[in-house]
Amino acid sequence: MNEPDVEIKPGNDQAESLSSMRSELDGGKNDQADDITTSENALQYFPVSEGKLITLYILSFGLYGVYWFYRNWTLQQARMGKKIFPVMRAIFSIFFTHSLFRRIDKSAEHLDKEHKFNANLMATLFVAAVVIGNTLDRLSVNTGILQSLSDNTVIIISLVIFLLSVYPLVAVQATVNRINNDMLGYLNHRYSIWNYLLIASGSILWLMVVLGLLAESMGLVPAT
Repeated sequence: MNEPDVEIKPGNDQAESLSSMRSELDGGKNDQADDITTSENALQYFPVSEGKLITLYILSFGLYGVYWFYRNWTLQQARMGKKIFPVMRAIFSIFFTHSLFRRIDKSAEHLDKEHKFNANLMATLFVAAVVIGNTLDRLSVNTGILQSLSDNTVIIISLVIFLLSVYPLVAVQATVNRINNDMLGYLNHRYSIWNYLLIASGSILWLMVVLGLLAESMGLVPAT
């Protein structure tokens, strides 16, 4: 005797249970997405690893520093709730360095003393290095004030001052990464295709500078 086919349908309790499980799963996904968005919006300052900052700043001859200031001021504009023209503050960074460094220092009040920095000192060092380096370059090209020094000497002094200008930014970035709860700068430690293009072009420029210095020191280029 054949038994009749019986179609088993979930009862109301089972249907409600399945619906509840789906809602919890969907809610979990939404919460995860919200957490990611919140973490991005919670950044107070531009995240970047110290090694990447040093590499791109030096190889770009300081151009990456302009971008660094721009990104920091852009994040601060959202928190300040008013237009502060981040592009202009980045281009004329020497006039706004003290202001930015003080804001970062104030945000680092909860950190241990060894993870803080002297805002006025670091800002002054950076501004002084930029101003002295640019002034030295202009004097060597447009005036005869530095005639007692060879071209190689002036270039080397200018490059040393430029290299020193990266130190305040790195010291500040170390604090910024701790403020962002990203001590190693993992949020921005990889290099993009644009970064690699910058590295390649910057390396070529640095190679040309070094070869020029060697050529003049070996007498292959007539002294001016």
